[in-house]
Amino acid sequence: MTFKANDSLTEQIARYLGKQIIQNDMHAGERIQELRIAAELDVSRGSVREALLLLERRHLVNIYPRRGAVVAELGAESADEFFDLWFALIERVVVTFCQTWDNEELAPFFDISTRLMEAQQHDDLEAYYDSSVALLSALYPLGRNRYLEQTLDDLLPLTQRCFYAVLKSGKTQMAMTNQLVDATLKAVTARDVERVRKAIADFSAAYRHIIAEALQ
Repeated sequence: MTFKANDSLTEQIARYLGKQIIQNDMHAGERIQELRIAAELDVSRGSVREALLLLERRHLVNIYPRRGAVVAELGAESADEFFDLWFALIERVVVTFCQTWDNEELAPFFDISTRLMEAQQHDDLEAYYDSSVALLSALYPLGRNRYLEQTLDDLLPLTQRCFYAVLKSGKTQMAMTNQLVDATLKAVTARDVERVRKAIADFSAAYRHIIAEALQ
């Protein structure tokens, strides 16, 4: 692991562990051994403990007295509850973006959409996932509400975990997601709020159905 000077050590450790949880390299219910992680990353145990507290707030780990930290479960019911909330927040962001965008703000989404299609054509799950995260990072500020943006940023690790589970559930999920992204982008470009709401509702229904089946 290579540390970046402009990020806190705690944040970098949390991101490192979070990626392993998101991509299921660390499994639900698995105990996270602080000493092993500290030795593996050549950092202090205190820094690992602080990173685990961050991950607890991000809903990726649970910390228990005398047992320590374990990877949080991601069941079908909890994932459905999460997507129910998340898509409601996303609708708020995209509707605002639809009503207020300018050309400079809209252009990057066509570039990311192209990257998503290219990743699908090459069956490159990692590139597709990375481009999806880039799309969300670009989208969140466009809700024009700092509290909404902060809430979505705080939920991003759990969002990534749920999205990764959807994408890993079958090769057809990338093509389906591209169709949903394309429908949403066209509605935004047309400044058609009702089409935006319909596109987000379709997105929500599809993802909630897929993750329910994937996590049974």
